[in-house]
Amino acid sequence: MKKVLISGYYGFDNSGDDAILKAIVKDLKAEDESIQITAFSNNPTFTEQIYGIEAVNRFGIVDIIRSIRGCDLFISGGGSLLQDVTSTRSLLYYLALIKLAKIFNKPVMVYANGIGPINGKMNRYITRNILEKVDLITLRDEDSKRFVEELGVSNENMYVTADPVFTLEPTDEKTIAGLFKAEGIDDNKPLIGISVRNWTNAENLVSILAKAIDYIVEKYQANAILIPMHYPEDLSISNSILDRVATKNCYIISKKYSVEDIMGIICRTEIIIAMRLHSLIYAATQKVPMVGLVYDPKIEGFLKSIGMDSMCSVEDLKYDELISNIDYVWQNRRHLEEKLKEIDIHMRQQALRNVHMALELLRE
Repeated sequence: MKKVLISGYYGFDNSGDDAILKAIVKDLKAEDESIQITAFSNNPTFTEQIYGIEAVNRFGIVDIIRSIRGCDLFISGGGSLLQDVTSTRSLLYYLALIKLAKIFNKPVMVYANGIGPINGKMNRYITRNILEKVDLITLRDEDSKRFVEELGVSNENMYVTADPVFTLEPTDEKTIAGLFKAEGIDDNKPLIGISVRNWTNAENLVSILAKAIDYIVEKYQANAILIPMHYPEDLSISNSILDRVATKNCYIISKKYSVEDIMGIICRTEIIIAMRLHSLIYAATQKVPMVGLVYDPKIEGFLKSIGMDSMCSVEDLKYDELISNIDYVWQNRRHLEEKLKEIDIHMRQQALRNVHMALELLRE
């Protein structure tokens, strides 16, 4: 029985990172049911229950060492793990795990990561040295590849694939209809999704989005639905927006739901205005046209990679620019849907390449 150990930002009630783990586990098990999978988690009990795998406390040093020593493949799994915008401590944590795996002579795969920005001089030096020594690097976008090359990494086993989440499927329509009913959401009109997180200059973001919601509800005779991705952090700013909206045709997803449920909710929308990367990825998997709210280079990089050019900067968000993008996406949504259908096929194939390469590494 082969043992795979996965490191990532798991067990923090973040839908995007939970989706990454769910996709990796599903895809590995689909290829080889006998693989034993363990993940480092902030909430091991929850992770074990939800994903049907073993989980280890991500801060328990003894269990971490034991798990790494006992694995046959170490995966640094998905998301934006290797960056120092969040903190240097976070970057060094993930690099230390990779380094430890190599000390124990384990094969290491950096799995569909979005890497960068890394601004600290010493951080860049350490990252370059460690990435040189891993066995396989797959990246979710071309921007990450360019960044890794700029670091000076010359690892020959480096490929651009796609985010693992492209292989997931949404909850069925009947279940989503029941969810809407339980949340008191009227879905008898077209739905426009809004998914945001807290960020600098949040007051401006809240004010402009509330005003934009009033505009689109009236102009397009639609209902707006606020969709938190990180619970309860995103719920707070979503409620702030809801409090500022004048129309009664705006609703909020108030409870915490599974990855598949959130994908199913987004699937019911005509367009989405979204800020978190995985809200945009969920939309892409469901062929839902989008307006991106860019707060990080990874957002712009993803939107460009799928040919969706309607985006606004969060730092200096302007109402007129946002409305112009919303109008364009709404008016061209059928054409954009067709474009996303073609892209989705390609992205699914690329996402599955991660699995096949991981299994090749595991079996060497």
